[in-house]
Amino acid sequence: MAGPVPGGLTGDEQVTGEVLGVHYTDTSSGFGVIELAVDDDEDDPDLRTFGGARCTGPLADLTEGQTVTLVGRWTEHARYGRTFEATFYEQVAPSTVAGITAFLDTERFEDIAAAVRTRAVTTFGAGLGTVLEHQPERLTAEAGIEQADADALHTAWMSGLALARLVRLLQPASWPMEAVRAVHARFGPAAMDLVAEDPYQLLQADRVRFAHVDALGRAQGIGSTDPRRLRAGAHAAVTAARRQGGHQHVPRPDVVTASAQLLGVDRLVADDGIDAALAAGLLSQEEIDDVAVLAPASAFATERALARDLIRLLDADRARLTPFVEQLDLDPDLTQGQRDAVTAVFCSPVSVLTGGPGTGKTRTVQEVVRAAEAAGLEVALCAPTGRAAKRIEEVVGRAATTVHRLLEARPSSDGGFTFRYGSDEPLPHDLVVADEVSMCDTWLAGRLVAAVEDGAHLLLVGDPDQLPSVGPGDVLRDIVRSGEVPVTALTEIHRQAAGSRIVSLAREVLDGAPGPLKGADGDVFLAEERRRHVIVPRVVQAVAERAPDYFGVGVEDVQVLAPVYRGPVGVDALNAALKDALNPAAGRPEVGGFHVDDRVMQTRNDPELDLANGDVGRVVDLDRRAGTLRVGFPRGEVTLTREQARRLTPAWAVTVHKSQGGEWPVVVLVLDSSHHVMLWRNLVYTAITRARRALIVVGQAEALATAARVDRPSDRRTGLVWRLREARS
Repeated sequence: MAGPVPGGLTGDEQVTGEVLGVHYTDTSSGFGVIELAVDDDEDDPDLRTFGGARCTGPLADLTEGQTVTLVGRWTEHARYGRTFEATFYEQVAPSTVAGITAFLDTERFEDIAAAVRTRAVTTFGAGLGTVLEHQPERLTAEAGIEQADADALHTAWMSGLALARLVRLLQPASWPMEAVRAVHARFGPAAMDLVAEDPYQLLQADRVRFAHVDALGRAQGIGSTDPRRLRAGAHAAVTAARRQGGHQHVPRPDVVTASAQLLGVDRLVADDGIDAALAAGLLSQEEIDDVAVLAPASAFATERALARDLIRLLDADRARLTPFVEQLDLDPDLTQGQRDAVTAVFCSPVSVLTGGPGTGKTRTVQEVVRAAEAAGLEVALCAPTGRAAKRIEEVVGRAATTVHRLLEARPSSDGGFTFRYGSDEPLPHDLVVADEVSMCDTWLAGRLVAAVEDGAHLLLVGDPDQLPSVGPGDVLRDIVRSGEVPVTALTEIHRQAAGSRIVSLAREVLDGAPGPLKGADGDVFLAEERRRHVIVPRVVQAVAERAPDYFGVGVEDVQVLAPVYRGPVGVDALNAALKDALNPAAGRPEVGGFHVDDRVMQTRNDPELDLANGDVGRVVDLDRRAGTLRVGFPRGEVTLTREQARRLTPAWAVTVHKSQGGEWPVVVLVLDSSHHVMLWRNLVYTAITRARRALIVVGQAEALATAARVDRPSDRRTGLVWRLREARS
């Protein structure tokens, strides 16, 4: 099957064989380097060499034992020699019993019992692939395999086949591999039919953008004013506004403007697209504060339910907790604000506690929990991320968990979650304390509030001056602004925090006028550097040498933060340099691009593994052949498959947004004028307040001063305040 040798290439060439090994994978791009044992009947004798052929391309999803046909061309690599550069691949049934046995041992079939796989191979031998693809009924009739196991084998086999076909189908449209995987995960084999019927339906998959499906649709001849394209454009415009701006809904005129630009059509045509999206159920329209606004129907429903459940709790019988108010025996060292906050817990079914660093917010929560437990009440502590839950657990001295884990979340077939606890089965607790509520989007807050039982109390704790949630909504600020829920705002700085420059700098940033920074100022240190190419090396030196030596901490206690991913001093560049300095690859085995001792961050919620978006851990072991990583997170070690490892990202440096909910002994904050699009007040304030013992600013003090002057109040378009007030009017 091999084509002509390099030097005379014309068109695509093909090569078929069994994957002997996977040498490198990039989970973000899908790029992989594999070793292929070329079939013995290849026409080119040079391919039948010891060790197999080196192949590169979108091959990160391949596993050892899989048989594939690669389409691409032969090249001569300067270092590695003859290399086949694939543009896509097709799955082929393994031609040997050994090959199919090895393939069935991969993670794709890990949920199928080994005995079932063995029986299938014993019965059909190397012909099992043909049976699985074309005659799956023979698995039960001839091999005696239970129907459920037969279906699972068939589904797993066809899933791999569907991914290969999808890669080939989408390759001309230049789709990124992560988007291809997302479509495959969402739709499986049905994706092929959707592409033919209406490629714009693929927008339902995570990580798929309008540009991806539009390129595919236009390649299929779909016209610029085709109703399928117009309604998808309207939906994409709303989705983009919600994703990028955190809006719960978008005014209709804004959607007309955005979709007209996205589609390249005039406003009247774009408005027709909105009507088509409404008719198809892709969008819904409501009047909020006399403004016509658009959102997916589920977004409106989520916000309505959150408002309804907050009112339900506020109106519930208070007899369950109020008897304890007169019995409260509070610590006399508490400030009046702290005493008021504790009392509010037992006087109102819902209350809010806010405050910045040094105001005693945590001490107040400790007293609330102590008083509740002394009264024999069942208490639950939770936070949006595992890191935030671990921190409140440590400072309060009681077990805490993520919101997902508290509600016993489980993945659903559509890529979301289902929960055990909710309106039908409320939580069995008298008091639920939720910390870092500023990180909760409307959806997560809605799930939590719905699960609190009538007569129980919900205490929401957070700092509204921090960055809002990554997802749509502005829950903590909206609840405070509504005036419908009792709020205690702690403002007094306690003696033990009064001397901290970190605390005073944070308050100065909020006031818009930080005082001058110098080389060393208490627990804040400035490494002024205007030469951009020197910033990254200085950060590496601070993390690897200076901070550990000066503060007597380990490298794992130092966290680098930056406002942006891209650019010469963004998170990506910092991660690459820190990786090279602290844990170089040096030819060691890897899985998913990670090596033992790499610092990593989870990027998706996974309640089954008790992992939350933003959890930071360290790779403690790996098995390249099995394709697994063992990662130590704050709440224990977890073994991840290669597929699950795609949800990890390097975490030597993280964005300020990703740092929310965490604290580190030493924080290195990179601020440079090139970050100007992200330099605003609440972002820098959030970064400063992540430091517990010392803050090292690398870059320019003027960048910090600039950020403090840029007051970017939350301009998220939400309806929670309006809904709460309407319910009370």
